[in-house]
Amino acid sequence: MSLVQMKDKWIKVGQDLAKTDKAFLEYLSDVNVTVLQHLLNHNAVESKRQMQMTELLQLNEKFQALWDYTEVKCKQLQTLTGQGAVQSSRDVYIIAQMENVQQLYTQYFSSFTNFVVVGGFDYIGKKTSTYWKENKVNLWRFISAQKCESSVSLNLYRILHERLREQISQYTRILTLLAEDGRQIAGDEQLDVSLRGFMDLKSYISQVLDEATVTKDLWKSLGQKLTDILCTPERRLQEDSKNAPISLSAGRLGHDRILLCNDAIIHLQGSDVRCYDLTTLWIEPIDMDISESKSLKVITPEDQLIFHTMEPHNRVMWYWKLNQAVRQSLVKKRDFPLWGKGNKGQRPANPPNCRLATYMFKNEGRLKNAVYEGDWKEGKPHGKGTLKWEDERNYTGDFMNGLEHGFGVYLVPHSEGYNCYKCHWIEGKKQRYGMCEYSTNTIYRGYFKGDLRHGFGILESSRGESSFFRYVGHWENDRKHGYGVMETADSGDRYIGMWKDDQREGRGIVVTQSGLCYEGNFQGGKLIGKGVLLSEDKSLYEGEFTEDLQLRGKGKITFPDGITVEGTFSSTFGNGLQASGVMNTSNNTEMSYVATHLQLGQDFLVLGQWPGVFTPFIEYLRSDCTEKMEEAFLGFRTESGRSLRKVGSEGLDSQSYTQHHSCTGREAVTNTEFLKELRLQQSKDQLQQYLEKSLQSSRHPLGKLLQTQILVFQAAYSGIGANKHLLEMAQKEVKYHAEKIQEIIMDYVPQLFNKSSEPVESSETEMDFCSLVLPVVLPEFYPELSMLYMLYHEEDNACYWQGILHLNLLSDTKLMEFLDVQRHLWPLKDLHLTSNQRYSIVHDQCFLSAIECVQKISTTADPQEKLDNLFHTVDEIETTVNRILNREYKLPLDDLLPLLIYVVSRARIQHLGAELHFIRDMMAPQMQGGMVDYLLTAFESCYQHMQKEEIRQGRFTNFT
Repeated sequence: MSLVQMKDKWIKVGQDLAKTDKAFLEYLSDVNVTVLQHLLNHNAVESKRQMQMTELLQLNEKFQALWDYTEVKCKQLQTLTGQGAVQSSRDVYIIAQMENVQQLYTQYFSSFTNFVVVGGFDYIGKKTSTYWKENKVNLWRFISAQKCESSVSLNLYRILHERLREQISQYTRILTLLAEDGRQIAGDEQLDVSLRGFMDLKSYISQVLDEATVTKDLWKSLGQKLTDILCTPERRLQEDSKNAPISLSAGRLGHDRILLCNDAIIHLQGSDVRCYDLTTLWIEPIDMDISESKSLKVITPEDQLIFHTMEPHNRVMWYWKLNQAVRQSLVKKRDFPLWGKGNKGQRPANPPNCRLATYMFKNEGRLKNAVYEGDWKEGKPHGKGTLKWEDERNYTGDFMNGLEHGFGVYLVPHSEGYNCYKCHWIEGKKQRYGMCEYSTNTIYRGYFKGDLRHGFGILESSRGESSFFRYVGHWENDRKHGYGVMETADSGDRYIGMWKDDQREGRGIVVTQSGLCYEGNFQGGKLIGKGVLLSEDKSLYEGEFTEDLQLRGKGKITFPDGITVEGTFSSTFGNGLQASGVMNTSNNTEMSYVATHLQLGQDFLVLGQWPGVFTPFIEYLRSDCTEKMEEAFLGFRTESGRSLRKVGSEGLDSQSYTQHHSCTGREAVTNTEFLKELRLQQSKDQLQQYLEKSLQSSRHPLGKLLQTQILVFQAAYSGIGANKHLLEMAQKEVKYHAEKIQEIIMDYVPQLFNKSSEPVESSETEMDFCSLVLPVVLPEFYPELSMLYMLYHEEDNACYWQGILHLNLLSDTKLMEFLDVQRHLWPLKDLHLTSNQRYSIVHDQCFLSAIECVQKISTTADPQEKLDNLFHTVDEIETTVNRILNREYKLPLDDLLPLLIYVVSRARIQHLGAELHFIRDMMAPQMQGGMVDYLLTAFESCYQHMQKEEIRQGRFTNFT
């Protein structure tokens, strides 16, 4: 075909289409004025027929949309045709824009059939019959008098759809004629697509009209009562057990009726009506090889329905129709066409087992009247979803097999607000780690078991409240049980010890803000039997007393001046104390010192204090360390639950839950490969580097464990707990935490610890622990621990500091002269200077490198580094002496000690006693004795020397 012929062909198509559209538009205009507007303006509307009028308005809206679109396209086509510009399929809208045309007609006939189903034509025909009988000529304009029906409703039915169907046929005719020249019109594949589309549209319209008629007849046959219950505009009958027998009663087919609609299965039995939403139906696959089977199993969220058929082929037919109805209901879109060749020739797939749907539970039980929206699998909530109850309870999170399982947020309404549970769940119960914020302004962070607080957890109130409290410890069956620390603002004290059934039970220590502390046995929350009481005035009582600190029974009091009273006591300590016994008035300084530095907590079994901290971590390691398990066992960072309270009964939608979970529960990034990396460490140096990196990272699993260890340590020994009588207990606990980390590590790198079936000497294990883990974790505990050492040496340090201040009033030469430093060791170039000249030497110039070296012990928390600095200090002193003497010289203790005192006094270390005590307690056991003990003894002698009374008072009378 030549180009001219092709152009003429396209122009002819445009002209035919424009002519067809013009006639169609005239028809639509007449129908709109003569029929639709009269129907819409009719005032005879009954309230109970409001549904019919609503659907009529919808029909009018779709009618107007189709009319407007056709009018616009017709004008465009007329313009192009008049200009001779119709040159290809792009200029013919029923080809280029076939899908738009198809959609408009589909929407119109969907609305039209909705109107049919609800009996809309019968209703308006009845209400307007008088008018149409008087104005028959208006009907004859659309239907000839010979073909006009006696029924007004039938005539209106025909007027509003027959001409539209005819228009589709006209489009099909034009495209068919054009397709006959398809071989000559090369490159226009759209033509075939458009022709198939309009042919499918014709089939679809015919099918939906038949379907609507059948459905309308069904509602008429059921009677008005059932129709009012079951009839909705969009509902269509797909199959009826009257036509293809099937029943829920085995052997009694015909006693009930099964209706398959496009949105539900309806079971009618007598006056009982049950509807099953298709989106929450699962059809159990049938075995085609078992040809004689006559039953079909359908799963719903609350029931399992067994359908029975008389013939096997009926079972297969129902199985296929049920699956296709469920599939279309899930995608919220009907097949196009409804049946026959469609879906681009593809065989329709069965509905998925996993899907998204909404369902209200009806049966009795914990879910009665609750609404679930979310993921399903084979009839049960499975995946992510939201469950809402009538009483405004709300759960949003993970489900498995119908139960809360995984991570979820659960809101429970109360008169004062909401309890917000942000937890991990197993089989419908809170399990493992969770956070709960209660309406009483208290919050719990910790572990659960079987819906109850169990294991390690923290319960605290808002800090701004006068009744503030905080419990850090263990729980059992929702009650405080085991070792724990409780601090209360109203009483101003902190309890450290054992609990049982929410009561203090067993050994415990109480420390108050005023400085008073006592230790004893508790029963039912009350102190009983013997105990130890340390008062604010540093008096010590050992014996029997009551919870309100009344001394009753045998005991012994040691006063700060060393005087003791031993016997039987009564009344209240400090207020009319009565005693019958023996008083020792001798000034026993040693006994006074022991009393004021008595250490509490010696009876505590340190190794059993915090099992709840380590058990979850060990379980996490055994769970292959997945990211999901890290949250469940090690916890997650969260924003305040108050931000969740605002959702209230509205709950959280799936998207909000996902965003909330991803930005809070997932905030701590997981190193899922950390066990693999741990096993790759080939030496202890590599292992220590690995531990330094991982333990210092709050996002690493080991770092998370350390953060929890620090938390429980601070709970006991910071604030009120910063009491010198708890020092020994605290330093043991630090070692305990380090040992526990090493025990865990040893299981994964046993080759580095000589771990075998043969027993290992404890000294070797302890050596490894002190040199490997303790130096890494100690800096994290150091602030609280060092404070305890400073408090322990508070009195000694005050004396020491007075000595430091007075010694630093002296010049270098005067100080060395006072300390009896051998003159040949003085770092002065000319030893023949006069006394006045020697006194004028500038301070802090002598032994400067040694002074700077010893000052570094306050800049590190590692006892080994502190010890190294002390050794370097001595080395620097000897180096300076060697330079003075111009030869190698090993200082004897008699020469070293004065120089050491000089260096320490000039270094002005504020808490030297605490530093030395810390080194002795925390250094590796293999370092004890020998030169280390010699060195520490030398520095301790310096510390004690500066506390001498003559130095503290500045009485330097032995020289002028």
